[in-house]
Amino acid sequence: MEVTDVDGVPTHVFSLEASRGNDSLLYIIPGSPGMAHFYVPFASRLFQLGGGAYGVSVVSHAGHSPGVYKTPLPPSQDEQGATRDWFSLEDQISHKLAFLRDRAEQKKTLYLVGHSIGCYMILKMLKHIAPSRRPLFTTYRSPFVGTVWLLGSIPEFVKLKVLRQWFSSSPPEHVDYMCRAVMNIDSRSIYNILSMADQEMKEVVDLPVDTIREVIDKLVFYYGVRDKWNSERMYEEMVERFPGKDINLCKSGYSHSFVIDSSHPMAEYVFNKLPKDE
Repeated sequence: MEVTDVDGVPTHVFSLEASRGNDSLLYIIPGSPGMAHFYVPFASRLFQLGGGAYGVSVVSHAGHSPGVYKTPLPPSQDEQGATRDWFSLEDQISHKLAFLRDRAEQKKTLYLVGHSIGCYMILKMLKHIAPSRRPLFTTYRSPFVGTVWLLGSIPEFVKLKVLRQWFSSSPPEHVDYMCRAVMNIDSRSIYNILSMADQEMKEVVDLPVDTIREVIDKLVFYYGVRDKWNSERMYEEMVERFPGKDINLCKSGYSHSFVIDSSHPMAEYVFNKLPKDE
């Protein structure tokens, strides 16, 4: 994990480089909270499965990286030009595109992997990305936000105990790493996380059907049976609207917050969806 400047914002980025001669990248856009730390087991397993054939990058959302904001963050503006002190969904989309321009523009093949609100961001990003790039999707919206807010207000020793229990289903080698990330979360990060989540709940309401229709043959959708944010009925509606497309329902019981307890099997599912002729 490194802290790097992305579009003028200090940002946690987790990257594993492809072996020499391979220039394909799996670019993972997080849910909310958008902390790359949660996705390390998932990204690492994807990289391992590919045997170095694919690079993997996870970029935290702007303003969500714990413990790195030593100076005021650059101001953002709303549609009316008014200054605000948090990063909106549009800011996050610009932030993810900036990483591509700076770090991955020369990649021959790019796969976009979205989780939760990261899927919405990818749909918006597609307007700015070459049509040969392939997105892979999971589902919308995330249940992490309330938990992170709660953890910001309890004693350290209690917080650590809660976190170890919370991450107990994660690969053991990553538990301490993920716990430390949440332990370091500060009020500025929490404010950005909650502000973006509030905007998400208000604005991400309707399915962007026209955008999806334009690129449906390059998309993979994955819905969870145990997902209170995306019911099985939503999956059925997608199948009815886009018959014969790659729209899938989880049969393995993974939760929406798969990065907590199902990172490795979810990575295996995503890997098996990658075209093998690349």
